[in-house]
Amino acid sequence: MTWHRIGPDVLSVAEAVARGVGLLDRLQAGVPVVSWSQVDRPGIVLGRAARQPPLNHAELERCEIVVATRASGGGPVLWDAGLLGLDIAVPAGHDLAGRDVTEAYRWLGEAVAAGLTASGVAVRAVSIDEARRDAARADALALHARRACFGGLSPYEVVAPDDRKVVGLSQVRRQSGTLFQCGIAMSFDADRLARLMEADAREAGLVAAALRARAAGLDQYRAAAAVEEVISHVEAAIEGYAGVVIG
Repeated sequence: MTWHRIGPDVLSVAEAVARGVGLLDRLQAGVPVVSWSQVDRPGIVLGRAARQPPLNHAELERCEIVVATRASGGGPVLWDAGLLGLDIAVPAGHDLAGRDVTEAYRWLGEAVAAGLTASGVAVRAVSIDEARRDAARADALALHARRACFGGLSPYEVVAPDDRKVVGLSQVRRQSGTLFQCGIAMSFDADRLARLMEADAREAGLVAAALRARAAGLDQYRAAAAVEEVISHVEAAIEGYAGVVIG
């Protein structure tokens, strides 16, 4: 089977966020769609939640940072030039959608980890037990870091050799199918994200330090990793895992 491929494209944050869910509306003949996106200007993307986290609106306005809300859950993400977005939409009933929402991430996390390892960074997907132990942490560093999406850890997300998170995952389930969303941190600006989240300078410093300890970009482990190379290796790993061709 051949999966449809879109991108990589450089979009506005609003366009990139809308494209993901839009893939579910455009599924045709039961064929999954793979889409790669980057953004032309940075933005803060919030997870869908009843209560949104506080943001530093003065800093957002000063830096002309847009705010968008994605259809999946999770904390704030700084989508800038350092974040490569991967969306994969699979039709309802597809084997890779699974019935267990958590276990459904396994194939994607393991495939992305294999692709990034092939590109030169020895990463791994996090197990369910490891993620649950991490979520139970109540120390100050973990609490400050978890204010942002990349500061927390969920099953099958991808971490570097020093256990810092380099890939975040989220999921949207609709009647038409399931959307898997993956953010690959080519680089990670913890200080900027913290300033955009926290108006208090001391709190921003604590959040930034916590995020630096818990998350990183691939550029911390391998200099000048090219987007095209990462895409090629990740797609090859997905093709091998799913037994498909992406084109």
